[in-house]
Amino acid sequence: MDTDLSYYHKETLIKRRPWYVIAALLFIISALAHQPLAFLAALFALVVGIVPEIWYRRALRHLVIRQQINQPRAFFGETITLSLSVENQKLLPLPWLEVEDEIPAALSLLTGQAAPTYKPNRMALLNTLSLWAFQRVTRRYRIRCTARGVHTFGPALLRSGDPFGWLVREDTAPAPAQVMVYPLIAPIEVFGLPARHPFGEHATPRRLLEDPLRFAGVREYVPGDDPRRIHWKATARAGELRSKLYEPSSQYHLLILLDINSYPVAWLGIDPEIQELTIAVAASLASWALDEGYSVGLLANSLMAPFDHAQSLSADELQNLSGVTADTFLLRVRVPLDRGSRQRERLLSALARLIPYFGSAMDALIEEERANLPVGTTVVLVSAVAALTEATVERLLDMRSHGAVVHLALTGDTDSDVGTQTYDLPVHRLGGRELWHELIITVGDEEYEDAGRSTTSINLA
Repeated sequence: MDTDLSYYHKETLIKRRPWYVIAALLFIISALAHQPLAFLAALFALVVGIVPEIWYRRALRHLVIRQQINQPRAFFGETITLSLSVENQKLLPLPWLEVEDEIPAALSLLTGQAAPTYKPNRMALLNTLSLWAFQRVTRRYRIRCTARGVHTFGPALLRSGDPFGWLVREDTAPAPAQVMVYPLIAPIEVFGLPARHPFGEHATPRRLLEDPLRFAGVREYVPGDDPRRIHWKATARAGELRSKLYEPSSQYHLLILLDINSYPVAWLGIDPEIQELTIAVAASLASWALDEGYSVGLLANSLMAPFDHAQSLSADELQNLSGVTADTFLLRVRVPLDRGSRQRERLLSALARLIPYFGSAMDALIEEERANLPVGTTVVLVSAVAALTEATVERLLDMRSHGAVVHLALTGDTDSDVGTQTYDLPVHRLGGRELWHELIITVGDEEYEDAGRSTTSINLA
């Protein structure tokens, strides 16, 4: 008997020992009585005893299960392909093999059959195969990405047995695979914002400050000039004080503050539709701003789900991207201001990996971030109407007093009122569940192939 069999499997095989006893007795009777029928009955009893045991012991050995997704990252509404490969690496054929592969229930299975399981938010993708010796079979399934997040496929439950179906053995194969689905990206006009200057006519002009790294020439000294501006070589040549002249920077800054909460207190729960719409707004604003040449950053009061294909970011970037602040234990996802070629990927990946759970207080994160903002930065708080608190508004007013241009972009149904005094902060009401359902329907329409994705290509290396 195999030493690797569990106690349950050993007990199952012990219960079949009477077949061997019957076969031995019939062989003895046939030998003593010279009865051919007894010999045939003995052979039948031996086959009934030994054949199911052979498949029970060996059917799931040297069986390799692999599953792979054709792309590790996908846009909202995009169709991906899941490949499930089963290889029998032994001489013993498998007359039947059932594979139940766990897949996320949030994604839409376009081909194949899926059944509900006892696990929440999971479905079982059902497959029935027959494999000869050293044969490999691959099945491919089309899946539409209808939910943001990091989605894991697997493990797979394997079930096989003898040709008669008398003994059935089960085992589990990890066979992990992951796909990260970016949040839905829509034109900002969908949310009622104008395509040009949605936060005011050049709210942060190009630009309030000079760039000290861009030397443009010299000018006469003006009383009150910073001594660091004095160009000493030019002063020596001219015989009088000369100051350095810098070119103004042409960089806009946009910081998106994303409040992941649906309500001001955790015990009220989560509104998943409003939460996903809020994240979609943040993604759409970030994509629009990068297209317009802004330097865009993100600060969210959440943590990120792990993702196996996150090696494209360096260790320093990953450490800075997400974590818990040491002093106050606040959940934080922070993408620093940047406009480089990889910034779009950083922002969308961070938004895709946000965990839909209760976030930290937004006002505490704003207080920590205030000192890091360049003067003249446009700050947009994207939040659910119900989650806006007086403390958050006070912190935003404080940011504005330090040179930031602050706007509120609020999601929520039309009948939901802003319960917090916003003073003179500009407020943009973007829509609620009805808008989210319309966006989902548009993305799900086969005619709109580009729905849910940015018009600018993203480097997915």
